[in-house]
Amino acid sequence: MQHLQNTTAQDVIVLWQDGVYLLVKYPTMFEKLNAPCYALDIDLEARNLITMLEMQDKIQQISLSELVKLTEQHTPQLAL
Repeated sequence: MQHLQNTTAQDVIVLWQDGVYLLVKYPTMFEKLNAPCYALDIDLEARNLITMLEMQDKIQQISLSELVKLTEQHTPQLAL
């Protein structure tokens, strides 16, 4: 989680697959980040975490097509 604390406003964080569980494990951590945060909608739905996202002000739900647009705009990408 230390990597996330070093993010800047120019970075973008996307939670997908089991990464969406970070919303449950570290709910307050995302409030302190400078970078915009997104979570993939199909992964939230598959894990029944849609209501968890509603409690997070700084994290937005995105679709796969929106994820593609983000990856076109932000390079390089890093997976943790």
